[in-house]
Amino acid sequence: MSHFVSMLLLAVALTLTLCFGLAAWRLSAGNDVDVTATIPHLEYGWRSRPND
Repeated sequence: MSHFVSMLLLAVALTLTLCFGLAAWRLSAGNDVDVTATIPHLEYGWRSRPND
C-alpha cells in the first residue's frame, strides 16, 4: 500500500509541475520583454533625484 501511495504522489507532483510549467511558459511567451535594456543612471542607487 505504501508503494502505491508514493507512486500516486509522484504522479500527482509530476502532473502539477508539468501543468504549472506549461502555464508559466505560455504566459511568458506572450510578453515581449526587452531584457537587454539599460537602466538610466538616476534610476538606481542611493542618490536622490535633483529637484529641477
